[in-house]
Amino acid sequence: MIRQRTPLPDDVYPDDPWAIVEDRFAPRFLYLTETIFALSNGYLGVRGTSDEGAPVHLHGTFVNGFHETWPIEHPESAYGLATTGQTIVNVPDATTIEIEVDGETFDLNSSLLVGYRRWLDFRTAVLERRLEWKTSGGVGVSIQSRRLVSFTRRELLAGRLVVSTDAVADVRVRSRLVNRQDQAQLDVTDDRDPRRAHALSHRVLEPRAATMEGLRATQGWATGRSGMGLICSTEHLLEGVDHDVAVQRHADDIAFDFSFRSTPEHPASLTKATAYVVTDEGSLGAGRHVADQVVAQAVADGFDRLAAEQGDVMADFWQRADVQVEAGPEIQRAVRWTLFQLHQASHCLDGHSIPAKGLTGQAYDGHYFWDTEIYVMPFLTYTNPSRASEILRFRHRLLDAARRRAAVLGHRGALFPWRTITGEEASAYFPAGTAQYHIDADIVFALKRYVELTGDDELLWDAGVELAVETARMWADLGFYRGNRFHIHGVTGPDEYTALVDDNAYTNAMARMNLRFAASCVRRMQREQPLHWSQMAERLAIGPDEESEWRRAADAMYIPYDPTLGITPQDDDFLSKEPWDFEAVPPSKYPLLLHFHPLTIYRFQVLKQADVVLADFLLGNEFSPELKKANFDYYDPITTGDSSLSACVQAIMATEFGYEDDAMVHFEHALFMDLADLAGNTTAGVHMASAGGVWMALVYGFAGLRDYGGRLSFTPRLPAGWSRLAFPLLVRGVRLEVELAPASIQLRSTAELGVEVNGVAVDLQPGHAVTVELPITPRRARRD
Repeated sequence: MIRQRTPLPDDVYPDDPWAIVEDRFAPRFLYLTETIFALSNGYLGVRGTSDEGAPVHLHGTFVNGFHETWPIEHPESAYGLATTGQTIVNVPDATTIEIEVDGETFDLNSSLLVGYRRWLDFRTAVLERRLEWKTSGGVGVSIQSRRLVSFTRRELLAGRLVVSTDAVADVRVRSRLVNRQDQAQLDVTDDRDPRRAHALSHRVLEPRAATMEGLRATQGWATGRSGMGLICSTEHLLEGVDHDVAVQRHADDIAFDFSFRSTPEHPASLTKATAYVVTDEGSLGAGRHVADQVVAQAVADGFDRLAAEQGDVMADFWQRADVQVEAGPEIQRAVRWTLFQLHQASHCLDGHSIPAKGLTGQAYDGHYFWDTEIYVMPFLTYTNPSRASEILRFRHRLLDAARRRAAVLGHRGALFPWRTITGEEASAYFPAGTAQYHIDADIVFALKRYVELTGDDELLWDAGVELAVETARMWADLGFYRGNRFHIHGVTGPDEYTALVDDNAYTNAMARMNLRFAASCVRRMQREQPLHWSQMAERLAIGPDEESEWRRAADAMYIPYDPTLGITPQDDDFLSKEPWDFEAVPPSKYPLLLHFHPLTIYRFQVLKQADVVLADFLLGNEFSPELKKANFDYYDPITTGDSSLSACVQAIMATEFGYEDDAMVHFEHALFMDLADLAGNTTAGVHMASAGGVWMALVYGFAGLRDYGGRLSFTPRLPAGWSRLAFPLLVRGVRLEVELAPASIQLRSTAELGVEVNGVAVDLQPGHAVTVELPITPRRARRD
């Protein structure tokens, strides 16, 4: 089921291939634009709220991994259930700067605007706004603001405000640092919607020592329960006018009041720099020193230099990752906005992964899921492998916690949590949480693809083999033999509308991959790194027969098959269930999880997201074309689209089968997931997995890339009406440029590289473009 797309009106938000532009203030879209205009660098993120702090739908400033804990209370508890929740904290907000002219406070809702424009240019990563305001006394006021979250100074949020008047006027500018986490928030949580953040009932940020020095205020906080510390240091520089300043200081609200006489000849320029430094509670002093240095240097360097640094980083990013689409400005803008979000979420990870919403909202509590490994890692592996490596090393650092979790559930090896910040399981609903054992294989799949496409053996030896070994141990212990087949029971696959099943096809197929990869890693390490292997084998107590046990289990893995329908059943019992009556359930009852008890949903053939179809994509070389097509034809009509993870995969597989109309419908559903609020919760933050899926739909879908075993092949199918699709890939250090036209594909590489196009080998030489003419292939408008 595909939601109707309701894009932002182009008379307010005109199409621009390089920017999101807002040509007039539109309060009815605040719930969207606060997410759409959000800024982040992967360590620090701020929502795109107005400079004045109001009107607002939901404030938000977040630091990756900075969280509070809370006890999960189960009315009827059981052994091994998650006991401690983890929620990302809305750290103090430094974006608010209020303006008063001749005693009249500027208010976007009520003040007389005679000009307004706000825009976020993807080439500069600076959010800018210019407006003209006429006071009730007739004074014309010009307000220009710029805001950035630095890519080169990870702790830094910076802004500049320029105020000028067309007549002499008394102006007051109030710059604030506000703890909004412990104030009332709108729409933070919805008890009916598990996608939203958990509302904490206790005070989260406890004030600690504070200092003042000139126009700099530094405030420390400690979380009430998780034992984390945070330092915020904010510094100001007001230029162009003589001024007075007064400071009002409270634990949860620090305000600098700048007062001055404005004249047409002398605009006032206020630069504000704020640094956020995370420490443990006992190291706040050291954190204060770092934060003070960051803001002092930022103010000394000036906003223009900070903005220039942003532009340099973005120029490098677009050179590595731009996807050019000649299909109309609306498509190109949406593609670049999506890529920009992926960059914002990953540039400064600082030893963390990417939360499901990045740092654009508090939804899903800032947790890390499988989303990153399956949907975002392909983009990073091909465009910024160092960031992909960070994510894999992050998972390796959580390995001890995964071992403890496996032991609690009675397994050998390691079982990664379904949702987490710290490495401990934070999913309170185990049927659709902990039971999704496939996360182990998802992580290993990302590892396998990364190593094959980058040749990064250092990561493999340092972290990868251990990840593969411990997850393979879990699978070997979880499954069992019945006759000569290996079965895995009591798990949940990617489709969360079907829980606790036996032999979920996706889980079994991915577990088979995991087992085989672990065995191949062991053999390769024994051969190429004997000393390292011997140390690891001793440390992990790897038995001499384990590798052969993994191969045996993989070779015997049971994958369901129904000969009557000629399809892969989603699990051993799926086809016996009653079909869901899509005609009887109105669109208002979707997503089903908000309107039907889980047991009701579990009894029917209805999918929240792609399951078998996802396995057919990820492991497509293990299934016949006929089987994959039959699977798509069966499952696509009963997939609700209630998950943002589905449309991109459906677009890829629809393209593979020549279902052009279906492919475009699914692609646009993924592309406009947030810009058109198709899931109804863009206000809670960007769907990062869907953003990664857009890149996959373009590259794996329309360009037809497949990279099984690290060998690249292309089977292109450019959509009708598109005249060009072009993008770069980085493969084992070689830059490959791909340009697709309706009847040809052109490839150019920086070194020798072998690929396939439509099954024919193409040998690329450095600096020489190779153009391959494409045959006219039959296109099916819809599924047969």
